[in-house]
Amino acid sequence: MAKLEYKDHIVSVSAIWDTQHQYQFTPFVEIRARAASNKLLNTILTHHQAFTTDQKAIEFGFGLGREWIDSQSSKSPE
Repeated sequence: MAKLEYKDHIVSVSAIWDTQHQYQFTPFVEIRARAASNKLLNTILTHHQAFTTDQKAIEFGFGLGREWIDSQSSKSPE
């Protein structure tokens, strides 16, 4: 599992076998608050993107995590 700190969050990405093809990797992303609780905020698993190497899947997963964090921080409080 690879980890990245981004805007007070921790993005963890694992590359798992794409169950449909069994020769490609799909990113599994967990996003946690870096604050004291390290609370799980979101999980992202996409079957629409598969990669031939685990490193490419992990890089894509980090991009998904950063996009989600950015979209949450751009939302105005209700």
